[in-house]
Amino acid sequence: MIPRDPPSKILLLIITYLPQAFPLTNDFLFETFKQYGEVKKILIFERGKTNKAFVEYNEVKQAISARRNMIGKSLTPQGGRLLIHYSRLKQLDLEVVDHTRGSEYHSDDEETQPEQKSPLKSMTLPNSIPVSLPLIKPQSLEQQPSNGNPFNGIQNITEESPTKAIMETQLRQLERILDDDYEQEVAKIQLTQLDSNEQAIQELLNQQPSKYLRVSNLDERVTPRMLYNLFNRFGHLEALLLKKNIRQSILQFVNKENAIIAKELLNNVVFFGNELRIIFQTASNALLQPNNPYEEYYQGSQTKFKIVPLSRVLSFTGISQLLEIQDMVKLVGKIQEIKLDSQNIQITMVDIYEALKVISVFSEYDYKGNKISLTLK
Repeated sequence: MIPRDPPSKILLLIITYLPQAFPLTNDFLFETFKQYGEVKKILIFERGKTNKAFVEYNEVKQAISARRNMIGKSLTPQGGRLLIHYSRLKQLDLEVVDHTRGSEYHSDDEETQPEQKSPLKSMTLPNSIPVSLPLIKPQSLEQQPSNGNPFNGIQNITEESPTKAIMETQLRQLERILDDDYEQEVAKIQLTQLDSNEQAIQELLNQQPSKYLRVSNLDERVTPRMLYNLFNRFGHLEALLLKKNIRQSILQFVNKENAIIAKELLNNVVFFGNELRIIFQTASNALLQPNNPYEEYYQGSQTKFKIVPLSRVLSFTGISQLLEIQDMVKLVGKIQEIKLDSQNIQITMVDIYEALKVISVFSEYDYKGNKISLTLK
């Protein structure tokens, strides 16, 4: 995503889909962003369902690093997606808003409490003029009820203040900047999503059957061995390349017929909580050679299993400690029913998705010197 404005040491954060109950604070943002450089100031604006904040770094290169690493990510597993712009503000002053919203941090002791600024000094905005210290006592502002609005204190300054009109003008200018940033960012996202959707549709329309599959939307818990065990059950799989950083994998089958079967059976199936997205990949785009530390090549046993439809009923044989296997399976998936005899244990999972998890973990699993034989019923 290309920023609209040139790099600046002040970042504008637009935080969407953050749960209303989440306690967003300056200190929380400080702990999140301090890993990219020396954070000097943080100022939060709460605007209904969308939260907005400024983060000021000591140097521009630190802000660039933070934006590059955090843009598009979520603050919490429940939401809080980050849209990040370089701010138009030339200087971030904390005194023009309710002092509970802004915090200043010092590099000599990041663990100490942030300095809370007293309410009024000067503020510099684009195309604006400095504002002198109002001829009122700071306490006059602090005593005004805020009612949850960070600007109420400013708006309630007595008519005797010679800077009231100027300050209100600057606040309106700041709000316009925020609104403009948000509206343009939303428009960019909509265009990006449209382009992405069109590209995905074209890929689906243009794909031709081949012995290579691209599997996307993998859960971060999925390992190369687990992925191999799963797909080798539904098509003779030779090898794969797992791209951990983008949660994607390229699979190579012995022929395109096996790839077609695996795609037909597993596309859009939920695996460890994520719905698998599978399309055919051309040979030119299916190189299995790792190019960075996030890519891992894996070649499994290449055991050829009889291909059967998906089932939630699993049969374990070839081992003596059947009850121990039962306890191990419970750690992976949810069991509905267990049937046990002297030769095997048959376990019915609550659904096929739980069964797929067990297959990926226990297929050809070595347990106390014995290889588990696992089949679908």
